Amino acid sequence: MSEPALRNDAAASRVMWIYMLTGVAIFALMALLGLTMRMEQAKWIPLDPTMFYAIMTLHGAGMITAMALCGMGGLWYLMNRERALSTLVAYWAYALVVAGVVAVLLSVFPGKFGAGWTFLYPLPFIGAAWPSWATGLFLLGIALVNVGWIVWCTQMFGCVVATYGGIRGALAWDLVFHPKRFAASGRHAPPPQAFAALVAAVDGLLAGAAGMLVGIALIVHWLSPSIPLDPLWAKNLTFFFGHTFANLTIYMAIALVYVGLPRYANREWHTSQVLAVAWWGTLLFVALAYFHHLYMDFVQPRPVQYIGEVVSYLAAFPPAVVTVFGGALLIFRSQLRWTMGSMFMFAGMVGWIVGGFGAVIDATIDINSTLHNTLWVPAHFHTYLLEGVVLFVLGWIFHQLEERSAAQSSLLMRWLVALGIFGGGAIFLLAFYVGGADGVPRRYATQPPPGPEISAWASVGIIILLIGFVVCLMEAVRLARLRRAATP
Repeated sequence: MSEPALRNDAAASRVMWIYMLTGVAIFALMALLGLTMRMEQAKWIPLDPTMFYAIMTLHGAGMITAMALCGMGGLWYLMNRERALSTLVAYWAYALVVAGVVAVLLSVFPGKFGAGWTFLYPLPFIGAAWPSWATGLFLLGIALVNVGWIVWCTQMFGCVVATYGGIRGALAWDLVFHPKRFAASGRHAPPPQAFAALVAAVDGLLAGAAGMLVGIALIVHWLSPSIPLDPLWAKNLTFFFGHTFANLTIYMAIALVYVGLPRYANREWHTSQVLAVAWWGTLLFVALAYFHHLYMDFVQPRPVQYIGEVVSYLAAFPPAVVTVFGGALLIFRSQLRWTMGSMFMFAGMVGWIVGGFGAVIDATIDINSTLHNTLWVPAHFHTYLLEGVVLFVLGWIFHQLEERSAAQSSLLMRWLVALGIFGGGAIFLLAFYVGGADGVPRRYATQPPPGPEISAWASVGIIILLIGFVVCLMEAVRLARLRRAATP
C-alpha cells in the first residue's frame, strides 16, 4: 500500500473508532439505565414514576442512536476503502449527532422529559410533569441527531453513486437483467457492503426528511401552542422516521459481517443476482414496514394496514433467505476459524433471525391486536438490537483487534464471554417474550402480576449480561495493548 493510501486508511480508521467507541460508551450507559428500570419494575429499588418514564425515554432514544453511530462509523470505513471520503464531513456528522445526544441527555437529566422516545404528538405537550424547556431541548436534540444522520446519508449516497456508475450501477441492474453483456464489459458488481450503504443512504434520507418535517412542526407547536397539528399525520411521519432509523442500524451492521466473516472462512462473499434483488426488496420493504405500528389507529386508511402486514412479512425474506442462509453456506465446510470476532458475527445472525421472527408474529394483524401494548413488542426489537446489531459490532471490533495484534482469545475466554452475553441475554430476552405472551403491558412503571416476578428474572439476566460485557471489554483492552506493543 502506498504512503498516501496508508495515511488515508489511518485517517479512516480514526473516524471508525471514534464513531464506534462513542456508540459503545452510550450503549453501556443505556444498558445501566435499562437495568435500573427492570429493577424498579421488580420492586428491588424505589424510583419515582416521573423519573422512570424519563429514563425510559432516554433509554430508547439513546440505544438506537448508539447502534446507529456504530453502524455509521463501520460502514463509512468500509466505503472509504472503495472511494476516498472526506473525513471533515464525517466529523461534522458525528459532531451533530453527539450534540443531539447531549441535548436529549440534558432534557432528561435534569429536565425529566418523559413522553417516550417516539415523542408522539400531543403527549409532549399535554399534562406534562416536566418543564416546557425540557420538551424543546429534547425536540432540538432529536433534530440535531437527524441533521447529522442526513449529512452522513448524503455523503454515503454520493459515494455509492459516484463509485459504481450512478443508481443503475449501484443497484447492479445490468448484472441482474443483462448478465452476459455485463460479464463481457469487464465491469465488476458492487460488493455486498455497497448495497447496505445504498439502502441506508436512500431510506435514511427519506426517513430523515420525514423526521425533519415532523420535528420542525413539533418545535413550531412548542413555540406557538395555538398552532395545532393533525395527530395521525404526525404519528405516520414519526414512525416512518423512527422505525426506519432503528431498522437501518442492523442493515448497516450487516455490512461488517459481509466483510469480516469471509476472512475467518477464507472465502469471498460474492455479489450475485439473488443478493442484488434481495437488497432491492429491502430498499422498498424497510421504507413501508412502519405501517404495522399503526394497526390500532382505526382512522388509518384500511389498504395501508394491509400493506403494512404484507410488507412486514416480505421484509423477512431477504435477511433470512439470502444474507443469513448465504452466511451459513459461506462457513459450511470452510474450517472456519473460531475466534471472538467470528463467534459474535455468527451469533448475531442467529439473534437477527429470532428477533425478526418475533417481529413477524407481532406484525400479523389478528395477533397484534393482543400483543401490541405488551412486552412482546420490546422483546423482538431488544432481540435484534442486543443479540443482532450489538454482536455484529462487537464481532467487527474484535476482528480489527485480532488482525492488528495477530492474536486471538483463548477458548476459556470465549466460553466465559459466551455464557455471559449469550446466556444472560437469553434470560433477559425470554422474560420479555414470556411477559408479552402473558399480557404484561409495556411502558408501565408499576406492572400488574406477574410483571414484577418477570422483571426480577429479567434483572438477573441483565446482570449476567453486563458481567459478560465487562469480561469482553477486558479482553478487548488486552488485544489492543498487544497491538500497541507490536507497533514500532
